Amino acid sequence: MKKLMSLLIMAVLIMTACNSELAITELNSVPKRVNEIIEVLGSNDYVQMINDSNKDISYIIINTGGTVTVSVESRDDTILINIDEVENENKDKQKHIYKLTKDRDYEMIGLYKNGEEIPFDTVTGF
Repeated sequence: MKKLMSLLIMAVLIMTACNSELAITELNSVPKRVNEIIEVLGSNDYVQMINDSNKDISYIIINTGGTVTVSVESRDDTILINIDEVENENKDKQKHIYKLTKDRDYEMIGLYKNGEEIPFDTVTGF
């Protein structure tokens, strides 16, 4: 009975781990490879995206002196990334780095800043 219960619990844990969701989270530290690419890209562009081709993960880098809040949602085959920013002209530029975890393949990514659609300044991958 204990073996059966242990197997059942293990199966539930494995299935839960495989069930990923579309999510975006701010990072305090980034993988070494991503950090190397960020250093090469510099901070002149407002928003950059780095795609990890081995995983359903992208890194979104926002270079600003403002305060940002980022959210994500999906509509059909499109990911919508919303950046809400309160600009602060007296503050030095900072990098805000977000990890975008995708739950499946998408056709497009739409990027919005304060409700207006904007382009990615740089898109690259590894």
